[in-house]
Amino acid sequence: MPRSCRHSKALAVTFAASCLYAHPALAQVETESGPPADAATSEELPPETEKKEKDVDLLFAPVPFSTPTTGAGIAGGVVAFYNPNGSPNQWMTGGGIVWTTRGSKGIGAFHKMSSGDDGFRLTASASYFDQFNKFFGIGADDGDRGDDLMLRDQQFNIKATATRRVFPHGYLGVRYQLGTHSAAPHEDEDDDQPPSLTPPPPVDQMESTLSVVGPVFQYDTTDSHTQPTKGVQALAIWVFGFDWLGSTFKHNKLTVEGSTYMRTDDSTVVAASAMVCSANGDVPYYNLCLFGAGSDLRGYVTGRYRDRAAWSIQGEVRHQFTTRWGGVAFMGIGGISTSVGDLFSDSNFLPATGLGVRYLPFKNNDVHLRLDLAVGKNDHGVYLGIGEAF
Repeated sequence: MPRSCRHSKALAVTFAASCLYAHPALAQVETESGPPADAATSEELPPETEKKEKDVDLLFAPVPFSTPTTGAGIAGGVVAFYNPNGSPNQWMTGGGIVWTTRGSKGIGAFHKMSSGDDGFRLTASASYFDQFNKFFGIGADDGDRGDDLMLRDQQFNIKATATRRVFPHGYLGVRYQLGTHSAAPHEDEDDDQPPSLTPPPPVDQMESTLSVVGPVFQYDTTDSHTQPTKGVQALAIWVFGFDWLGSTFKHNKLTVEGSTYMRTDDSTVVAASAMVCSANGDVPYYNLCLFGAGSDLRGYVTGRYRDRAAWSIQGEVRHQFTTRWGGVAFMGIGGISTSVGDLFSDSNFLPATGLGVRYLPFKNNDVHLRLDLAVGKNDHGVYLGIGEAF
């Protein structure tokens, strides 16, 4: 997937990637530079197509963190990388938990697999979170004002995406997502800041169910699912919420995104991505287009900027300094608007830039651990996770 699923002030931790697909508000990671030219031959990474006989790789990652939003806490989990059917792309299964001193806690699990000929692909996740999120309102003006209302939000989410190859490099399938939301304003007794003037979301949205389904189209010519160095990816997802499906709100949301990768030498890869999002109908606040919950524009608190339409363009340079260690420099720009038709006439502009460090935990597996430091407009973020941002 281009962004296999991706809270900047909340450290955007991935609990060892279990929440990579399970929880976008705390997970900024997606499982996605080769070894330097002078790397030892014995430690060179074979392509994924040569990993058919490889044993299971287990990655355990306890991650302590502390942020103004969440307080101190710890996230941890385990991810298994394996290939039981000789697929060109390895399978991944993981789970994890998170806990903070301010009361946020959660558990999540995910699974990603493909058939032996890669003609069928499946990703699925499930999670439960009892957490504290900042709500800034809706629209560019509310985001710029930066007056956040703390919400206690209890969520249960299930998501599954299945696709089948219909022509060379082209996949067609379906996505289903079920989410229950129970939120209410929360006042932090230890907070010395004055009360927020931001009104809460409508009551019927804070106690509601999201049940959406729709088509998925993917085009993929990349050489790796976990660490692409060449090729292009494109993904379009159009989901619909219906009364008969159990959704509280009738609406639709279209997201189109794409990425391209090019290796410039044995140790450097240049990558770029673009995204457009449009939400229409009776859209609940938590399913609007927003930044900070995925890999779009690192450097922004989740949901500070949200509206019915959003766009972003990003680029980054990935360089492998040694067999194990690498670095990334990235920058991007995006914006939100009241409709997709007004994106390029009335959209605001949200810049983002940053640097990152990469570490290769396995000798014969190309999955990297990443640490990114990002700066946005009046905001910043620290991201720790598994795989590249896109």
